[in-house]
Amino acid sequence: MEMPIAPFLVGHTIILRSPVAEDVTEGDWHHWYNDASVTQFNSHGVFPVSQDEELEFVRSSMKRRDGLLMAILEKSSGRLVGNAALQNIDFINRRCNIALTIGEQAGPSTGVEAYGLLTQHAFCRLNLNRVSDATHERCLKFVSMLQVLGFEIEGRGRQHYLRDGEYSDSVFFGVLSEDFFRLRNERGGPILYETHEELMRSILNMLSSDSAEL
Repeated sequence: MEMPIAPFLVGHTIILRSPVAEDVTEGDWHHWYNDASVTQFNSHGVFPVSQDEELEFVRSSMKRRDGLLMAILEKSSGRLVGNAALQNIDFINRRCNIALTIGEQAGPSTGVEAYGLLTQHAFCRLNLNRVSDATHERCLKFVSMLQVLGFEIEGRGRQHYLRDGEYSDSVFFGVLSEDFFRLRNERGGPILYETHEELMRSILNMLSSDSAEL
């Protein structure tokens, strides 16, 4: 699929841009939320989602000013692999939530790059102070990867999810602007490092240091 509009945020291996109707009507966007393997660790997948319903959701999201929804494209091919969003933007308390869906096979740094680009946008352009969210405890490895951006684990929600007759906890994580900017200043450049190799090295080091807890 050719890129219909210009990139909004650019990482090492991905591009974030505004979603367009063709992402839903010609791509697999709405299928992701009907795929049990994609939705196994989030709140989606309870009711089926039609193409029309997902298209209306995307269109309504683009009109809102308390959120920012982005399509994730593979930089080398322009292939649509997922979406990411800033949600519940609160300009009074200067905070928001962050969300991610990876629906296709993607590179190992895709999620971290998407979070890094959106978090930087939240702090540098939206002038927010806090970015946070929660995820399934089975996604703890990814949360550990996000520590390269300054995110910290802030607690657990006990028995938050009930799937297949078993309860699982949620993991709360977040980053403050002061910690994000401190890391960026220490690196003397982008929060995602100057090169993809440096980013991957940092991610692997973080996972290695946290391996005992995972």
